[in-house]
Parts: sequence; C-alpha cells; structure tokens
Amino acid sequence: MDEITNKTEIKKSIETPIFSACNSEDLCGILIKDSVVNIANLLGAVAVFTFGNIDVRTFRGLDIPIIDITQIRTIIEKLTYLKNESQFQIQELAEAIRTEADRNSSLLMNVAAVEYSFGHIDYGIVIGLFRSQDSYSFIVHSMAENETVQTIRECEKRVLPETFQNVLHLALNISMKGREGKKVGTAFILGDEEEVLSRSHQMIINPFRGQDPGLEVNVNKKKYWESVMGFAQLDGVFIISETGKILSAGRYLDVDTRDIQIEKGLGTRHLSSASITRDTNAIAIAISESGGTIRVYMDGKEVIMIEPDASVVKIDGCRLQSSAN
Repeated sequence: MDEITNKTEIKKSIETPIFSACNSEDLCGILIKDSVVNIANLLGAVAVFTFGNIDVRTFRGLDIPIIDITQIRTIIEKLTYLKNESQFQIQELAEAIRTEADRNSSLLMNVAAVEYSFGHIDYGIVIGLFRSQDSYSFIVHSMAENETVQTIRECEKRVLPETFQNVLHLALNISMKGREGKKVGTAFILGDEEEVLSRSHQMIINPFRGQDPGLEVNVNKKKYWESVMGFAQLDGVFIISETGKILSAGRYLDVDTRDIQIEKGLGTRHLSSASITRDTNAIAIAISESGGTIRVYMDGKEVIMIEPDASVVKIDGCRLQSSAN
C-alpha cells in the first residue's frame, strides 16, 4: 500500500465522528467505528470486515460492503491486570498481544481473499474491525500484499474473472451439497480449450455436444448449474472455455503424469488435472469426493486449497488462518 503522508488529514479523519451510536454502545466502540468509517472513506476501501460482537447495522456513511465474520477466540483472559506483574508475566502478555495481532491479520487476509475470489468485493484496500469484550482494534490491509489474491489474479489473466469466480462457486456447491445427499468428486478444466481438447478424449457421449448457438450452455448462467451438478457424478472432467461455455463433460485427459507432485492420498483426477495445467495454459479446479476439499492447479502446481467446512485456505503450501475456530 502506498504510504500516506498527509498525517494531518488522517488525524482529522480519526477525530471527526460521523457515526451515530445507540445508547447501548460504549464510547470506545463509538470512537473506533467513527475512525473506521473515516479511514475507509479516506483510503477508498472496498470493504470492512467485522469480528466479534459488533452491530454492523449501526454503521453510517459507508457505501461499501460491511461483512460480519464468525467471532474468533481472544486472549482477553490473559489480559487481566495483575498488581505485581513480574518481568516474565509482562513478556508473556506482550507475546500474547503479538500472537493475537498475527491471528487477526491472518484472518483478515484469509476472508478478504475468499470474498474476493467469489466476486463479493472488489480489489483494493480492506479494513478489519475486531472486538474482544470491551477491547477494539482495527487493521488496514492492501490486497496488493495478499498472496492469495495475487494468485487468483494470475488465474484470471487466463480466463475471464467471471468464469473463474462462477466455477469456484459451483465447485463449492458441489463440495458442500453433493448430489442427492452423496459426496461428489469432479474437476473443471478452464481455458486454453483447443489445446485441452486435443489432449483429451470422451469417455462417454458428450452431453453438451451440438449445442444450439443461440442457447449456449454457459457456467456463467446459474440456471445451468443444476445440470452441471448432475453430470458431476460422471467419470472424467468438464472442459470449459475461458468465456464460460461448457464444451464437454465426462472427458478423459491424455497426459503424462510423471514428475507431477501432488499431495499424498489424492487420486488420478487430481494428478491429471495438475498435469494438464503443466502442459497447457489452462486452470484446473478439482474437488475431492472424500472431504470436499477444493484445489486449484496452475502450471502443474497446486496454487490454492479451500476446505469449505473449515474455511481454511492454503496458498502454495502455506496454511492460512481459519475463520472458524
């Protein structure tokens, strides 16, 4: 994030309240909300995330999404004032504060990346407002410094952002709901369609063959999602163009899987999905039948992992903070 040099303007923004609180809210909460609103407007933030017992309905003066996230664990019990603190206790308190700050930062980065990947918020600066009992803090985070978001933007250079977001949405639906109560595993291969089709063949009759040009079955039209979820039970993968047109289902990838490194325990679907992204410019989104974990592959490597039940995101092997503890 670019350095803000006008300290006077920031100080004025923090000290100028534009938020009207109800009587039940404490003065600290009123002032901190005022500051968040003013700084969000000053920096042109794209969203505000709240953590803890904060009434988002009482915000005023914001025209951006205000997203309430599941309350996280706090260290408030470790912050009890002791009359005769020892040096060890002070060090322990300082370490607890640093740990909580790191937790909050990681959590904010995680949820911002997830909301951005699903197209719920724009690219830019986000603000997290945290509350632990009567303690408040807020963090300003630039998505330009978010590795998850930057990875997603790299994927979106190869396929339309709308296509990537909707296939991720669809994958989440399949992962969470399955089909008629049964877990389903499948994979979507996005973009570089001509090359992908030349390196694959049909295992069954293609249900999307011979489409009427005027009635294109496109993943960006949600009315077709139910059909896609039905065909997700078939063996093979979906081939989807960069614009979202569903070209095929039940397709087998003819790839060399040697020298491809994937997590132990994953099957041939993930191995071939990773391989096709090494040999083409396509993006692959694969869903595990056991557990419903969603993995995104690019250039032969797993670049994003989402565990829907735990809201955990892993980027390039680094596990980020969960939003559900």
